[in-house]
Amino acid sequence: MADTLSRSEFDLAAHFGVAGAATDLAPTTIERWRASDPDWKGKHWAYTEPDKYHARRLRPINLATRTKTHN
Repeated sequence: MADTLSRSEFDLAAHFGVAGAATDLAPTTIERWRASDPDWKGKHWAYTEPDKYHARRLRPINLATRTKTHN
């Protein structure tokens, strides 16, 4: 199941180069993720937090829908 990030979380992660658009990925990666995670919207990715070996791994993510604020 793909994790969900808010737009602001994604924007910050993308700024630091640890998230981006799926178009940055190889087509085989996108196909594999679509097959293994049907809930993934197919638009974004991010790196995981570092594990005990300090390694990060790519993962599919979805962005939370924006909520409208009323003034």
